[in-house]
Amino acid sequence: FLSLVPLAASTKKLVFGPLAVSPFEMHPLKIVNALLTLNEMSNGRTQIAICAGEGNVTAMDLLPPKKIVLAVRESIEILLAACHDQLQEPYEGEVFRVKLPCDYSWAKSKRPTIYGTAYKHMMMRMEGRVADGVYIGAIPPEIIDSAIENIKKGINKRENPNQHVHINSFWGWHIKKDKENAYRESRRELAWRARKLDPELLSLFFSPDECKLIVDNFQSFVDAYFDRSGNVKNIPEELSNRLCEVFTSTGGLEDIDREIERIKKFEEAGLTQLSLRLHDDPMEALQIIGENVMPVFSQ
Repeated sequence: FLSLVPLAASTKKLVFGPLAVSPFEMHPLKIVNALLTLNEMSNGRTQIAICAGEGNVTAMDLLPPKKIVLAVRESIEILLAACHDQLQEPYEGEVFRVKLPCDYSWAKSKRPTIYGTAYKHMMMRMEGRVADGVYIGAIPPEIIDSAIENIKKGINKRENPNQHVHINSFWGWHIKKDKENAYRESRRELAWRARKLDPELLSLFFSPDECKLIVDNFQSFVDAYFDRSGNVKNIPEELSNRLCEVFTSTGGLEDIDREIERIKKFEEAGLTQLSLRLHDDPMEALQIIGENVMPVFSQ
């Protein structure tokens, strides 16, 4: 949250927020206190995505609750209640509780948008039912239909099923003028793609032998991330590059049309938004996207 304060102060139109924050590392009440403060500073331009963990939770060796979907639901409910100034009464959840009245009448700006993040269908259904939007974790458009279907099942169970719910996906963007550097950067990040190279997802695009090689050498992908080399030991570079092409947008400027077609497939599948994860030289990436991609989707 603190790192976004300069952004709030230096911009007037940009919508922004942290992605993603886990209630297992920060209680929902503390999350919403920070979020609403940032939202007031930016005159109502913030959003947040609530996740089940990984990242800091793993690094801190924190144990998530057994009922993870329930815990994330309760967190989203607490955030939404606070954003509507409806926490004067205690919130008695099974995992999270707010025991004392909390007054948020000081929050005058348009309320933040509350997303949930999801890899699996049960979480998607829940978030479609209770959140303002759902972030789908880096699933290629060829296999995204079941995710959209489950989100819509949740939407249909809302009190108002006609309420607009954002459907977003987190997608790695590695399109650069220097194609070789783009693939190096993309290979570096592969350990965190496709649900951390989940065999179930890999099997849809790669042979059994290739899947086994990838899974058996997962630590090599992690090492390539931490040494920043992009060189995945024990994995042929051709195979690593195919992983990049399946689970991210990777290539040179000559590949932009191919990636525009991929984004169109996301839209046709039912996404209402797409979040492109930028890495090294983000301003170069923004320029490429602004000049070549945005005009196609702004017509």
